[in-house]
Amino acid sequence: MVGQGLLTGMGITIRRFFGKKITVQYPEEKIPMTERFRGGALDVNLEKCISCGLCALACPNKAIQLASEMGEDKKKRLTAYRHLGGQCLYCNMCLEACPTKALSWDRNYERSCYCRAGLEFDCLARGQERLKAKLSAPVEEMVAATGGGTANG
Repeated sequence: MVGQGLLTGMGITIRRFFGKKITVQYPEEKIPMTERFRGGALDVNLEKCISCGLCALACPNKAIQLASEMGEDKKKRLTAYRHLGGQCLYCNMCLEACPTKALSWDRNYERSCYCRAGLEFDCLARGQERLKAKLSAPVEEMVAATGGGTANG
């Protein structure tokens, strides 16, 4: 029959027109990212990281700059960790190479900037801030549970 494709296409269009709307009002609403999303900046879990440097060696574009030093207790300590987002392929090879699974993506897809320097992330500073917030949270909960911490009541 002549026009069968046209009728099929119009049927799909009409069903979509009267179906449930799935538009997201972007700045106010954000789509939650799935576990498999590759993007954003690298999150380094400083409690797990052993400063082995395998993530930097696995990166094909050398988008990870890592520096470490030997501590007094004969353990390596991370002194610098930078992720160059402008050079990154988001291939996940750094995450796969990490023996302790200390790396993950932060799932932030809003990464636009006006200059290339805005795509460079200091992952060590971000990890230290997250660790500091994690350690201060139980103290704030204890203060709130004791009624503000005042001795006079």
